[in-house]
Amino acid sequence: MDERSRRSGFAHFVSALFAVIAVILIVHILLVFADASATSTIVKDVGDMAAKLAWGFKSLFTFDSAKLTVFVDYGLAALAYLLVGGIVVRLFRTAV
Repeated sequence: MDERSRRSGFAHFVSALFAVIAVILIVHILLVFADASATSTIVKDVGDMAAKLAWGFKSLFTFDSAKLTVFVDYGLAALAYLLVGGIVVRLFRTAV
């Protein structure tokens, strides 16, 4: 396997990883907006994963509406992951 192919494979992996993280954050937002049962194991697990992945964004803003707070904080975290993932992928693809 040549170097270019190896970099391309790694770039695909990184892209997929960051996309999955963004999807977890977005699913959490959707579950909050849908008023999903907080006692559900799936809802708890997604919420726990999202809380860990949102690190610094989790308490960035506070609005009167809890749903709006989740939307902005976790939405910004998802955008940040997609942006950073895109930058990393571009760096790997353009590396000599």
